Amino acid sequence: MPIAKLRDGIEIDYRFEKINEDKPPVIFINGSIFNYRQWLGTYIPAFRDFTQNQYSYILYDYQGIGNSSPKTEQFTLQGLADELLQLLDFLNIDKLHLFGVSKGSLVGQIFTGLHPDRVVSLAGYGIVNLVSPKAREGHNLFTNRLNDLMTLEDILDEDITSSNFKRIVRTVYVPAIFGKKYPDLNLKEKFISWILQRRTSSLLVGTPVRTLELLFRYYSQEIEKEVGFYASCLKLIGMKPVLLLNGTQDATTPIELARDLVPRLANAKLIEFDGFEHVSPNLKKKQARAIMTAYSSFLSDLESK
Repeated sequence: MPIAKLRDGIEIDYRFEKINEDKPPVIFINGSIFNYRQWLGTYIPAFRDFTQNQYSYILYDYQGIGNSSPKTEQFTLQGLADELLQLLDFLNIDKLHLFGVSKGSLVGQIFTGLHPDRVVSLAGYGIVNLVSPKAREGHNLFTNRLNDLMTLEDILDEDITSSNFKRIVRTVYVPAIFGKKYPDLNLKEKFISWILQRRTSSLLVGTPVRTLELLFRYYSQEIEKEVGFYASCLKLIGMKPVLLLNGTQDATTPIELARDLVPRLANAKLIEFDGFEHVSPNLKKKQARAIMTAYSSFLSDLESK
């Protein structure tokens, strides 16, 4: 896959599907730790179908994810927005639509506030909202993930591979998903865990384990320091059209975060998906199609105005 060369020798792995150069492309912004393959199984086929293949689109991996350069310094909101800006400049893209999942929704908000002249519209699923009273609970969840991860001292300096992937998932993600340790799962839960492992291994393999530590430490200890910066960016989004999408059963970015964000934006709409969870649209085509149906209608409405 092509590599974008940014400042300071940083390389970003990306995929640019040039379909229609008459319309601004859609930039799909990743969640926290999955590489950009997270979009390929369910979201992108539905997006291309419901938009009738009328939009070019770009996928990319943050520094520290997948085949992009390793990351040693802590993440910051400004840094994530600058990384996206450099990628767009590298690709000579002036105007764009943003669609982010989870952390990607946060990056989209920051980027839109900092560079409103570049953004045609902002949308996302699994909405992050740092000023919501509910946000503190998410920080606590990542403290637990960090503590679990740090028990894997012998592999912290390795990349995630097919040989250590299962151990990482069982140690870090099973407690986050099921609320208990892997040995305490019943047979049905262990089967669900096995399915999740099979479907997500390609989304994590290749990423340094240290990136997990950086992210979990950032979410649990550092991100609160950026709430003021985040709030200032929200105010700068202005009248940009915004579509917020969220599942009612999302435990990682609870629906309350999106509901709280709507009145803070001048031109935002929220669509709630009953029963959808945080990553379930990555695994269930029917859910991804429902999300992309809403998004394609949003884009179509923008074009008709």
